[in-house]
Amino acid sequence: MAQNYQAINGSRYAGSLSPCNNPAAIVNVPYTWDITPFAVQVKQATNAFVIKNYSLLSSPGNAEIVGKSGTLKRFAFANQNIRLLNTRINLNSRSAIAFGANIRNYFYATTTQTNWQDTTRSLSDFMKINIGHLPMSGESRASTWAELYATYARTIIDDGKRILTAGITLKVSRALAGGYASAKGLGYVPVPGNEGGYLLTEGSFQYGYSSNFDNIDSNSTSSVNRKSFLQHTMSGISADAGLEYILPAGGDEEEADYFAYRTKIGISLMDVGRNKFRYSSRSRTATAGKPGITDSLVENKFSGIGSVDDFNDSLSGIANSFTGLIGAFNVYQPARIIINIDQHLVNNFFLNAEITIPLLQIVPKKITYIKDMNLLAITPRWETKSLGVYFPVQLNVQKQLWVGGAFKAGPVLFGTHNLANIFSKNKMQVGGFYLALTIRPGQKYYQSGNQSSDKVSGKVKRSLQCPKF
Repeated sequence: MAQNYQAINGSRYAGSLSPCNNPAAIVNVPYTWDITPFAVQVKQATNAFVIKNYSLLSSPGNAEIVGKSGTLKRFAFANQNIRLLNTRINLNSRSAIAFGANIRNYFYATTTQTNWQDTTRSLSDFMKINIGHLPMSGESRASTWAELYATYARTIIDDGKRILTAGITLKVSRALAGGYASAKGLGYVPVPGNEGGYLLTEGSFQYGYSSNFDNIDSNSTSSVNRKSFLQHTMSGISADAGLEYILPAGGDEEEADYFAYRTKIGISLMDVGRNKFRYSSRSRTATAGKPGITDSLVENKFSGIGSVDDFNDSLSGIANSFTGLIGAFNVYQPARIIINIDQHLVNNFFLNAEITIPLLQIVPKKITYIKDMNLLAITPRWETKSLGVYFPVQLNVQKQLWVGGAFKAGPVLFGTHNLANIFSKNKMQVGGFYLALTIRPGQKYYQSGNQSSDKVSGKVKRSLQCPKF
């Protein structure tokens, strides 16, 4: 969803940010060019904990993180991105290009139903209140990458009554960091004759992460570590594709504004690709079932853990089997279909509706992938070239409903995914914000009266003035 710059989805002023929602959207923009030199977006959602005493208007020094008690299927989702020098340029009246650099990160973690209480003080306490929720499972995945992208889009139909534009984006990426962990089928039974004790009986645990973390040396300088970290990353490619169908405004409205429309429908296929990583030498897979592994033994083994090597030593002592992982692993990007409908209401008022359909969840092959949290969004907006007010309403994949807000003033766009991040001091764990700086030319490159009539066909010829930079 424009990588979550939600307010401007479907807008003709999205410009250089629009390829992240639909590559085809870069053509029908009322400027010859625009540049977003910098943009940042942060979005998160969880039901596992609450951040208290903190909002976007208060000091983070007073923040307190409190675990959420109760029986829940716990989850945590987060994504962030930084966009640098994202640029869009019209080649002519029918085609445009866009390019830029981005740094992106996705993370998610989920569990089966578990019970946790703030009175839980030991592993035995936790196992006692969860014996009715066996077997337990959970997983987490994360991927961070940098990418360079190039987009080309072209109008393929324009007969005066409809416009159809197609676009494609190719991206060259560098997989900066990635990892995953999964625990499956964890089970335990009470120790016979030992009231309150439990034996670990079954389950598997596997975790892997990228090898460039192994090259960080606490005795080296930050510049040396940074260079070593980046040298051991791998390259990849990915792609986006999209179509945009427009029903132009009729009558006097079209005469006044070349880019006016009644309805705009976009459909795009986003983030088809993967990031490849080499396994760290400390990546492992383990299975339970070793006799005599009690809750007290597990607690003793894992007390005082200070490094991954310490963790592996402790895990090997309680595992029935314990094996290192070698070679490489892939984390697929969050491939999805986005359907966006933008409806002009009256004057400068619009209503945008969007649905995101994840694709990798329905692929039968077992692969490791990251997830996007977006599902449905409806955004009413009032917008001109220089000003804009937006109220996105979002329903995410975890059925959380957020009412967000954003405003545009000149080149600056600022928004929050959840207005509760501003007005409440216990909602920062759900929501986030975005900030973008977009530079446009001083005037629209199309001027009214620049159309010419084809007296034979009766259609309007869509011609443009020469760009003025």
